[in-house]
Amino acid sequence: MDLKISEATLKAMKDLGLTEYEVQAYVALVDGGQLPASEISAMSKVPYSRIYDVLGRLEEKGFVQIQRGRPTRYVAKAPTEVVRLVRLDVEERIEKSGKVVIDELQPRFEQELHEQPRDVWLLHGRAAIVAKAIGMLDNAREEVLLSIPSLDITSEEGTGYVEDLSGLIDRLLNLRNPKIRILTSDVPKTVKALVPENTEVRVRERVFGAGLVIDRRETLIMIAGGDEDSTFLGVYSSHAVFAEMSSSYFESLWTESKPL
Repeated sequence: MDLKISEATLKAMKDLGLTEYEVQAYVALVDGGQLPASEISAMSKVPYSRIYDVLGRLEEKGFVQIQRGRPTRYVAKAPTEVVRLVRLDVEERIEKSGKVVIDELQPRFEQELHEQPRDVWLLHGRAAIVAKAIGMLDNAREEVLLSIPSLDITSEEGTGYVEDLSGLIDRLLNLRNPKIRILTSDVPKTVKALVPENTEVRVRERVFGAGLVIDRRETLIMIAGGDEDSTFLGVYSSHAVFAEMSSSYFESLWTESKPL
């Protein structure tokens, strides 16, 4: 039986936390169904002296189930299930680690804000927010991080929305110097064809709100409260700490998203 998988899948499974032996054993179970350890070892080429340790770690990580009996047999869980479990585990660890960081460092951060001039402004209305975003793009030198629900400029939400978004996307796609990364949930073919070489786009099922980080020093977050222009609220900051926090959150979403 041919247990070969692509290099991309091998790398992806390692990114999910598996060693090469664990990948081989899991693939053997995916292809072979319910198997005892001896057959898994033979199929996967994992040494028999290591196979029980490998299968034990796969069980701990939620990739296989054990069926007790004589002999004990192992069954692979569905890839959709194990990916979901890994995602939940990562989110739980991020939540716990984030709470520890916030509990200790947020008071110190707020104290720092009290001691320095405030570098945070509020912007009201969609047009003002988009104008600020375009101005930030014009100042970009090294890196642009943008998260936006959709790159679709043919939305039926209103001509004002389309015009504003079209101007922003046009300015973004015409930047040549900085490295650009865009995180979104929808990229129409008409826009996809315009993406330049210095721009990398990834997609995920849902992207909430819109955020822009320029050179890890300027941040703009847009929150939409409804369909009316006046309900759009923007939060702009030139504080490096704010930009770093936003960049870190962007990176966490980026790693879980699919390349365009």
